[in-house]
Amino acid sequence: MVPETGLWCANPRSNPAYDAAVSTGPAVQPGQLSPDGLWRWDGITWVPVTAGAPMPPPRSSRSWIWWLVGGCGVLLILGAVGAGFGIYSLVNRFQHGGFSCLPSDFPTYPNASVVNESTQIGNEFSPGDSTRCNMGLDSNDDVASVTAYYEAQLNDGDWTIVTTDSANGVISFQRRSRPQTVGTLTLLGRGQHSSIDIQLDS
Repeated sequence: MVPETGLWCANPRSNPAYDAAVSTGPAVQPGQLSPDGLWRWDGITWVPVTAGAPMPPPRSSRSWIWWLVGGCGVLLILGAVGAGFGIYSLVNRFQHGGFSCLPSDFPTYPNASVVNESTQIGNEFSPGDSTRCNMGLDSNDDVASVTAYYEAQLNDGDWTIVTTDSANGVISFQRRSRPQTVGTLTLLGRGQHSSIDIQLDS
């Protein structure tokens, strides 16, 4: 049965897509269903409602994938920056004696850079000692300035100079509170630069 706007007639052979007759009832709104639920008014004609027609599945949003990829990218960048900063800090700390095997009160020439460092353990060192620290430093100052610094610093506090070999640039020293802790400091001039080699048995 095809409804008219306000009038209903049973005419199964008629074409359902026809113009609505003049209505004496209330106006039909577009989208309104007929009483039997089989027809829908589209604003011009009654069109059949297909029963059981599957609704198209909602389109899934894939924006979360881009958010995930972007988040992973940001984490990778931050991780790389953090790792680079950590490596730089470690290298910088090593170069400035942050990982020195020397005692904390041992004088270190200002602004000298660490070029090598090693620790040996054994019983072949000075009597009463079982550990040897080897430290190499470079300074941009001339050897005379570096020598004057260590001659003053190694005769102060808990350190004392035992001998000085100016010709070969070697200073022998020991700790006052533990005379078994002994070492040598060798200075080598390289133009306006200086190399400092320290050996300490403790």
